[in-house]
Amino acid sequence: MIKYIMSRRPNQQALIGIGACIVIFILGYYILEHISTMEDPPLGNTIYILIGSAFVFSSGLGILLIIKYIYDNKKKKERRERRRKKHKIFYLKDQNKNKDLD
Repeated sequence: MIKYIMSRRPNQQALIGIGACIVIFILGYYILEHISTMEDPPLGNTIYILIGSAFVFSSGLGILLIIKYIYDNKKKKERRERRRKKHKIFYLKDQNKNKDLD
């Protein structure tokens, strides 16, 4: 599965990552809102509150970092294109051809 994801383009990888973060966010929200408010959960309410909050926070942070990565990648491509356009390639004239013509 990881080889499949890594073989994709960076934009597709980002979309897969955002999808995974959304799934983790939903799972954390479910744990935080439903399981932690039960009467007597198996491990206690505090554990589920901590786990749910950690999932929600980490997924939100993951989405922000992925969006930042996409934005930085686009900026890097634009800078590379501008730098390439500034430095035009030119060839020196062949000195031997000029001597043969004279």
